[in-house]
Amino acid sequence: MNKSVSITLKVIGGIIGFILLLLVVAAILLNTQAVQDKLLGIATEKLEEKLQTKVKIEKASINVFNQDVNLMGLEVEDLQHRKMLALDKLSLDIDVMKLLANTLVISKAEIEGVRARLYKPEDGPANYQFVIDAFKKDKPKKKEQEDEDQKENKKKEPFTLDIKYAKLAAVDLQYNDNKVTLGEVEYDNGWFGAKGKLKSLQGQWEMKTKKGPQTASFRIGKIDYKEDDGKHDLEIGGLQFKTDNHKPRKNTNKPKRGWFDVGHLDVIADLNLVIDYLEKDTLHAVMKSFVAKDTLTGFNVKDFHFTVGATKQNAHLRDIVLQHENTVLNFDSAYVVLPSKKQGRKFSFQTSLIHGKTLLKDISRPFAKVLQNFKMPLELSVLFSGNDSTLFFRDIEVHTPDKRLTLEAVGGIENLKKKEDLDILFHVNKLTAKGTVKEEIINQFAVKKLMMNQLSTLGDITFKGDVHIPYRREEFKGVLGTAAGSLNFDFTHNDDTHYITGNALTRSFRLGKVLKMPEIGDVGVKASFKIDIDKKRTAQVRKKNGGGKMPIGVVKATVFECSYKKIKVRDLLVDIKSNGALVEGNISQSNKGLDWACDFSFTDIDKMSNIKVKPKVKIKVKDLFKKSDDKKKSDDKKKKSEDKKQQSKDDGQPKEKKSNKFLNLFKKKSKE
Repeated sequence: MNKSVSITLKVIGGIIGFILLLLVVAAILLNTQAVQDKLLGIATEKLEEKLQTKVKIEKASINVFNQDVNLMGLEVEDLQHRKMLALDKLSLDIDVMKLLANTLVISKAEIEGVRARLYKPEDGPANYQFVIDAFKKDKPKKKEQEDEDQKENKKKEPFTLDIKYAKLAAVDLQYNDNKVTLGEVEYDNGWFGAKGKLKSLQGQWEMKTKKGPQTASFRIGKIDYKEDDGKHDLEIGGLQFKTDNHKPRKNTNKPKRGWFDVGHLDVIADLNLVIDYLEKDTLHAVMKSFVAKDTLTGFNVKDFHFTVGATKQNAHLRDIVLQHENTVLNFDSAYVVLPSKKQGRKFSFQTSLIHGKTLLKDISRPFAKVLQNFKMPLELSVLFSGNDSTLFFRDIEVHTPDKRLTLEAVGGIENLKKKEDLDILFHVNKLTAKGTVKEEIINQFAVKKLMMNQLSTLGDITFKGDVHIPYRREEFKGVLGTAAGSLNFDFTHNDDTHYITGNALTRSFRLGKVLKMPEIGDVGVKASFKIDIDKKRTAQVRKKNGGGKMPIGVVKATVFECSYKKIKVRDLLVDIKSNGALVEGNISQSNKGLDWACDFSFTDIDKMSNIKVKPKVKIKVKDLFKKSDDKKKSDDKKKKSEDKKQQSKDDGQPKEKKSNKFLNLFKKKSKE
């Protein structure tokens, strides 16, 4: 080897060795606590200078050989000298060499004791804004346009993050009045797949609604996660969601109202979700189980499972089962359009035919206390669709297992977003109640049983018509068919006045059969009525009148035709008033020369044989004489008319025939 070359190599080797020695010495010095404390002091001073606030770091250490970074006791104040951020411990194991390949590999990350107090007043900047402003980068200067080839060459590989193990514990965050605390969350991506767990996550936040401020809170007892062969299995236990609008519940002092109130929810749930396919815009998952209960409102979902495939645009659910106490609903599929303001897409959905079984008492506590004893089993099917403001129900079929009660209908609910505009309308194509099922239905309710004997005599009942429920009213209209005849009716229940008002019409109704008074035959009648159902008001009236079991209200009717024994009458006026204890009525008919009427009263509709009747007759003498004079004038007018016609005919006949005609007319007059 050439001597000069040998010397050159020795020199280069010596330089490299010296540089390596310097690096080793530097690494050793960096690993000493004294050097790191000195560097920490410099870094803290620079950080305080940049932020213009107090920054404290108790200890920081960097192990160059192990590539460990540790930070303890970090505190940062805001500009009002309030402790804004605190961190007890930060520990990172980083693969520095992988950073050269645009990949951050964190072998281990542990963060403990994070506390943050962030505030944003309505009329000023947030207390953390100064940090954002301090580290805000200057806007890059404009560069000259580069050609496409240069741009392609300057493109970088995307930055990737790979975390092997991470743990976050004892977190306490507050933003204004909103709070979140975390006990612990741990993630481990090992050789046999990823797994993780969470313990005790809870939060609380304030919301401004149209009806005033509302507090919402949540709590998650635990989350267990594992990934195996591309499937993500998620179990959530002790999930709780609560709302409080700081107002009395809607059913306060309203014992008949249900407990459901979105301002006072307290739902506890557990679920198991398996995601078997997950990409950027596509998801396929199975809800294996979901149970939820709100002890206050009475909701108790015992099982809810389905399969879902979703994109950003829509979701398709299959094999859906929902069980609530004694209610089970099954449907094959449901299609949901997911909303997007950017793309102008609105939420909507539609289902396949839903089949189910139910007991109405399941919804008694949340919605209708009156149904609490309704244990008659019902089977149903319906097609369900709608959007965020309207619901549609098609092909509705409801029946008892023995088909004694059947219902076929269609309907919908409009204006869901504003209760004052809420409008419910259903058209009943056919309702049939056979045998004693109607009495059995009424007996499901804890209400006073009125006119049950009369209901029984009606026999099988059919109905076709409309049920309309606008805000604070219920309107019913249609044709009721019974064994005693058919009845056209419409009536309205007003929730503000607590009166039932309406009209009824029948051309032929066997009233005697219904009242068990065979002397009364078929009746044709048109009636209007007003019945008081206000509980307090009717109680006062009954107390004043000594009790009673009769309805309270008035009925006015026109009877087109009716019969009593062998007497038939027409055009009767009927006026009935009831104070709960006593029913008083009047039947009248006005004729020329004669008015007749009768007053009646009774105290029990089940004992009509005890009815008291007082007949009244009024003879109008003037009308009788007037009738006689009118008849005479009418006869004279008729006679003159006939004479005139005859005279006209005689003028066209031969004289001898004319005299014969006259003779015959004279004879006729003589006889008269």
